[in-house]
Amino acid sequence: MFIGCSDSRASEGTIFNAKPGTLFTERNIANQFLSTDTNTHAVLSYAVAVLGVKHVIVMGHYGCGGVAAAIASPPLASVDAANGLVQSWIDPIRELFRTSSRPEIVELREKTQGLTTVEEPDIREPGFRALVEENVKASVRRIATDSIIANRYATLSSSSISNSTTPAEKRSGDESTPPVDVFIHGWVYDIENGEVRDLNVSAGPPGKAIPAAPFPVVANAIADIPSPTEKQMSESLAISLNSTAGGEGNANVRARCEQSCKAKRFFSGWPNAV
Repeated sequence: MFIGCSDSRASEGTIFNAKPGTLFTERNIANQFLSTDTNTHAVLSYAVAVLGVKHVIVMGHYGCGGVAAAIASPPLASVDAANGLVQSWIDPIRELFRTSSRPEIVELREKTQGLTTVEEPDIREPGFRALVEENVKASVRRIATDSIIANRYATLSSSSISNSTTPAEKRSGDESTPPVDVFIHGWVYDIENGEVRDLNVSAGPPGKAIPAAPFPVVANAIADIPSPTEKQMSESLAISLNSTAGGEGNANVRARCEQSCKAKRFFSGWPNAV
């Protein structure tokens, strides 16, 4: 399952060149998961309980308009119904900006204190970029502690049946099919250079090692691109795999596309249940 931003620049289909049926997707302003949001909650519930997804991915992006609006001053004039809904939606990010102890965010907060009007920050502002990342982490934490995931983990711990080889296509809603492990990941996408980074905040069932998927699969798929045309286009594509601290399997993939290659990512071979 993929939870991303509504911004068309952060489309999962474009970024990962994902084929139909690869990702079960929910997108909203600033890629938030809130337990009070019935829509996103229903999508997560269906993905876990019926589709049997193994990975839930939250991906933010630098330059996010929703995060920028949460840093800027709220509208001073009377707010119409539409704008009021947007302001209400980004309130959790405003709260995160007000309370975060991350140094880059603290510095930006102190820099804007006392100003009559705070404008939206530049895309390269460190505090802005940090808030994008912290917003992703906050959603990962909310998902990991949500009742849907908690119930799934409880079911897994009480089950004596191994589910390590359960096909993704099987519906876990079928009582005869053992539930699969669910892992939650937080990523961020750089719209300026095409880089996708793992924020290393993945969560999973207690006692289970966090798998490396889907990053190594993606990297291998890029390395094995067969088409001559794709080879030519991927000459500007640089892949870097860096193991995370502790060597527990997570890896950073840096996929940097330049010039015209930026709009096309040759990412394939993803696990079926995402």
